[in-house]
Amino acid sequence: MRVRNHRIDDIYHGTSSNLSSGTITPRFIVNHYTAGWNGAGARNWLMGRAGGTGNKGSSAHLVIDLDGTAWQIAPFNRKAWHAGPSKYGSVKGLNSHSIGIEYVNPGFLKSAGGGAWVDANGSRKTEAQLEAHGGYMLARHSIVGSGTYAWPIYPEAQLETGRRITQALIEAYDIQDIITHEEIDTRGWKTDPGPAFPQDAFKEMLGETDEEDGAAPLIYEVSASRLNLRGGPSAGADRVDPPGALVDGTRVQLLRRSGKWGFVSVISSPGNADPGVKGWVHMNYVDRVF
Repeated sequence: MRVRNHRIDDIYHGTSSNLSSGTITPRFIVNHYTAGWNGAGARNWLMGRAGGTGNKGSSAHLVIDLDGTAWQIAPFNRKAWHAGPSKYGSVKGLNSHSIGIEYVNPGFLKSAGGGAWVDANGSRKTEAQLEAHGGYMLARHSIVGSGTYAWPIYPEAQLETGRRITQALIEAYDIQDIITHEEIDTRGWKTDPGPAFPQDAFKEMLGETDEEDGAAPLIYEVSASRLNLRGGPSAGADRVDPPGALVDGTRVQLLRRSGKWGFVSVISSPGNADPGVKGWVHMNYVDRVF
């Protein structure tokens, strides 16, 4: 795939009615799920009046269906309405800085008892139906609640199209990071694209490390009052506890990198983090010292 004139060759092109005037310079890719089961329905909804629907409040740049079919419904230099109230590091209003990709997926389903599950729209599915759909994983999520939820798997055909599109976007634009709707949402209730989506693998398409073989270790110092130390390169990953968080002045060695996240090993800390403790931190909150 290749981007030319802010469109990807060889896929469906349409233009949503729900776009802002003017142009943007994409710096981020934001991954979403559609919170539904039907690809054409999601495409038409996000196209608004141009898709024959009454939706006037949301859009995206791309929708990727379960079978890998992709629809582009906004040029990549136009501002689509996919991120809502959002912030990432010092960047606010991600709609003005990002490309939104919607993957057809219903998101979480709550147990209805007797082997049945119900999605956020009230649609009921049996375990057999979920398996026929492609399978699911069970995972907790603090935003949804205290229980365990079913998260339908993203099919490989869908992910392969997503990877090809993401690579084309990286080659066409100065993409700084690949992020989720959940981690930028300032309202605190978005969960997409959810734990079934291989977000880490997509972030790694930007490159894993700043360090070359044989180079001197990269040493950083925490510049935030408290910086969460997580088990994966995502704001949704569980904290490594103890210590849970690193305090201002903690020095760490960068072992590898995934987008804006770094896998680090603690060197010294004025707090309760023992030397050698490892985990992921957001690189916006550490400063290089050596």
